[in-house]
Amino acid sequence: MLFALPLRVACSLLAWLSLYAWFCHRYKHRSYEWSCRLVTLTHGILATCLSAYIGFIDGPWPLSHPGSPNTTLQVHGLCLSLGYFLFDLCCICRFARRKSMKKYHAWRSRRSEELYLKTNGHLKNH
Repeated sequence: MLFALPLRVACSLLAWLSLYAWFCHRYKHRSYEWSCRLVTLTHGILATCLSAYIGFIDGPWPLSHPGSPNTTLQVHGLCLSLGYFLFDLCCICRFARRKSMKKYHAWRSRRSEELYLKTNGHLKNH
């Protein structure tokens, strides 16, 4: 199972890159950054719908079963989003006008999400 996770993330990244290439081909009169923003919009809609389905329909209900093992669909959603975040990092490196500021912002936001996950959602009072 552990070996399958990097493979799933790589397939997700390939899917986002393919969608980006299709948007670039379909909308030739627009910029490449515009196609990247369309992929971002697609990810936002897909991730919201998938998360709502997982949380409200497929289960388990997160408020009554906190800390339960992840379902296959939850792992799929995680891999889908991680592949997108790798795609997004590539776009930031490619299209950043003020490169250092955007790269720092992306790195800092990922670090803050990582800190939240490391503390299991509980904030420390230091």
